[in-house]
Amino acid sequence: MKITADGLLGQAQKINNQKKTETESSASGIKESRTDSVSIGKIVNSRVESIEKEIRELQTSLAKNQSISNGTDQLDKTLASGGNTAEILEKNTFNGKQALKDFMGPEITPEIIKLKRDEIRELVKNDIASLTRVQVELDNIIASDLAGTRKVENLMAGLTEFVKGNPSSVDTISNLDAEKVMKLIR
Repeated sequence: MKITADGLLGQAQKINNQKKTETESSASGIKESRTDSVSIGKIVNSRVESIEKEIRELQTSLAKNQSISNGTDQLDKTLASGGNTAEILEKNTFNGKQALKDFMGPEITPEIIKLKRDEIRELVKNDIASLTRVQVELDNIIASDLAGTRKVENLMAGLTEFVKGNPSSVDTISNLDAEKVMKLIR
């Protein structure tokens, strides 16, 4: 690398120009920080709205998956006792659709029920993990105090009530109250 006097003077001049720009902008810095905080506030509020939508979708998915999980348990018991599984497939609905029948497919065997039960438990576990992630994100937004705290706190209270009594274990997930889930979805 070749160092010359002209190069050093050029660099010094660039540094001086940067300092001048910084001092000039510091006089108007109040205006810049306000526009920055307004744009950050808009971004955070936009994220809060998308979190609300995400929570509704996750709660709907969790309720559907729980319904299917309960249905697979019923299918297993009915199949073991030699009962009619078609009746269970027809009666188990979610939002007017035959979710269990769609999930299970045309053939019902003990092996398929076991595979589908494992699959639905994984889906329930993923829904709970996603709700927990959203809850942490809301905690962070509340802590940052960048959004309208009342709106975020109300959203967080609803999510906390939903998750509070429900352990993360897939085996005990059926403890969720379907009425509360549907209330939160609405």
